[in-house]
Parts: sequence; structure tokens; C-alpha cells
Amino acid sequence: MAQPSVAVDDYVDEIVAKKGKHVYKEGLSESDWERELQQIPLFMSEDPGASGVMSEAMEALQALKFEDETADGRATCYKDEGNDCFKKKQYRHAVIAYTEGLKENVDDVQLRVTLLSNRAAANYRLGNNRSCFDDCKRAARMNPKHLKALVKGAEAANAMSHHQDTVEWCDRALQVEAGNKHLLEMRTNADKQFRLEERNRRKAAKEQQKRLKEEQRLEEAIRIRGIVLSTDTAVKSRFKDHEEDDGDEALAKGRVLASLEELEQSIPKGSRVQLADDGVLHWPVLFMYPQHKQTDFIQAFDERTCLQDQLSMMFAEAAPWDPEHQYSPANLSVYYEDSATGRLVSVSLDDPLLGLLRDKRFVVRSGTPVFIVVVRKSAFEKDFLKLYP
Repeated sequence: MAQPSVAVDDYVDEIVAKKGKHVYKEGLSESDWERELQQIPLFMSEDPGASGVMSEAMEALQALKFEDETADGRATCYKDEGNDCFKKKQYRHAVIAYTEGLKENVDDVQLRVTLLSNRAAANYRLGNNRSCFDDCKRAARMNPKHLKALVKGAEAANAMSHHQDTVEWCDRALQVEAGNKHLLEMRTNADKQFRLEERNRRKAAKEQQKRLKEEQRLEEAIRIRGIVLSTDTAVKSRFKDHEEDDGDEALAKGRVLASLEELEQSIPKGSRVQLADDGVLHWPVLFMYPQHKQTDFIQAFDERTCLQDQLSMMFAEAAPWDPEHQYSPANLSVYYEDSATGRLVSVSLDDPLLGLLRDKRFVVRSGTPVFIVVVRKSAFEKDFLKLYP
């Protein structure tokens, strides 16, 4: 049986131990891989003498493959072929050769460890870090002191940013070769990153716990106030009533309701009620002016503030769309929709927001109270109210 090439093994060990990354550029093509595989002596499916002219070296390799009757001999032959491919930077071919050697299931533990560690090295060059790490684990289980497997396992873990594993494998390798500068540097960097990730995880967990407590406080504050919340974005009875109407009145009502729904889309996403340190709720509130198809969005409406005060601030000066300055608190009617009946409920401007939200007819949809504002006793208000019998 042919003896393994010590020189080639040493060369592979030397390449694996070097730092730096090598870009792999060779491989089997998708369209012609079967033919290319046949060019590798150990994987030719025909007898060496069946066709073609071979060099003496290729004939010797083929002779080993076809004539050696022992599993150890065939596995060694595959290992040598893999080493030769590795030396030529044909890493994918090398992986195939080492895999064939492992399929022989040899009893020689050292040979199996060598095949695994060599395949790990070839996979590492291909960027297959997970496969590399798995082979290193298998090799290290069989030989816990195998330096090549330990170093390559550390490098594969580092390439996958598995910092804790990197530290562990560096420590194991340093027990075999203390003072290895490459391992010490890699361990230092991995340990630094691991500690940073742990700190960030603890910080994130603490912030999550804080947010959870704030959510619980907010939910309890809303519950004890008796405020009704809903995830529905519109009053269902709007659609029901509209479907039952017909004729010109239905057409007019459809236009108005479509306009309201369009205005409701102006609520900024992510807006939500906030609970202040003093226990006061501040709500996002939307005011809709259907006559002019305009809206005002209040980011934080203090629940203790009445609508009169809020509207006075908003309309201290005429809005650009209200040149006649009809929208002053003394001239306005404010309504909200009863979600159960679809009817409009008139609002007293002297009531604080909290008092309005506590009314069981008021349902806060999507976290934002919505009010409809029109000019009192105007022709528009008269026609608008007809749409809500």
C-alpha cells in the first residue's frame, strides 16, 4: 500500500496555520461538473487502462484506488488526493476527496481526525464556516489536543461572530500551544466583542422590562378611568346605514362618509397616548373639518383640558382655509360618533377631554379620539346632521 506523503501533510498544516483570508476562485461549473470531476484521478469512473494516456503519477493514484483492498489504504489515497487539490487551491475538489475518505469509516482514529481537520480547512477557504466548525467539533471529540482542529474551530467561530465559542476554542488551543500570538489576538478581540454584546443584551433586557412596566401602568390608568378602546379604524354602522340608503341622499351621504374616512387617514402612524409621571394622560387627538376637508392633529392633549381652551388656542387666528374666520369657539359645534349606533353625539366645549372619553358611547379607535367640528347653525351643519338620523 502506498504511504502517505508527509511533505504534503506538512504543507497543508502550514497553509492552515497562516493568517489571512484567501479568495477561492476555482470550482466545478454547474453545466459541466461531471466531466470536470472525471479529470480528478481518484474520481474517474473508468479503469485507468480503459482509455487515454496518463502520466505515471496519475496511473499510480488510480492504481491505489482500484487495487487497494483495505479501507485504510483507500482513505489514505483520498486524503493524499485532497491534499494535492488543497495545494493547488482547488478547495472544492479537496472537500470531495476528504469526504470520500471519511466514507471509508476507517478504524484509524488519527486518519479520521486528519481527514476531518483537512476538510474543515478546505471548507474554511470556501467560506463554509458552519461546515468547518462542525468538522472541527467532530475531530476534537476524537482528539481533544489536535491543534489544527482547535485553531480552525476558533477561526470558523470567529468568522461567524460566535464570540463566546471563539474564546472557548482559543482557550483549548492555547492549552496545546501556549503563547500563540494569532490565538491570543483572536481571543482578545472575541472576548471584547462578547462582553460588549452581553452588555448590550443586558441593557436591552432592562429597557424591555421598563417598557413593559410602563405599558402596564398605562393600561391600568386607562382601565380605572373606564375609557373604551377599539382597534377598529372606522365606525361599522357608517357602512351599514349607507348600504341601506338609495337615491340622491345615499349618494350625498356616501361622499361625506368617504370624506370623513379620508380625513381619518391623516392620523400619524405610531401616535399613542402617554402617561406622564404625575399620572395624567396625554392623548393624540384629531379634529376634522369636513366642510373644508381639513384636519388638525394634537400630539399630546392633556386630559384635564376642555375643548373650549384647545379650540381657542387653535383658532386664535384665522386658518388659511377660513378667510372669513368663521371657526371661532363661540361659532362651533363639536360632535363625535357613537360607534354602536353610528349617530352623532354633541359635545359640550366646557367639558374636559377626560369627561368626554368616559362616556360609554365614546370609543377611542386606534388609540386616537376623533372629533368632528362644523360651524354652528350653518347650512353645512344642517345638511350634515341629516346624514345621521
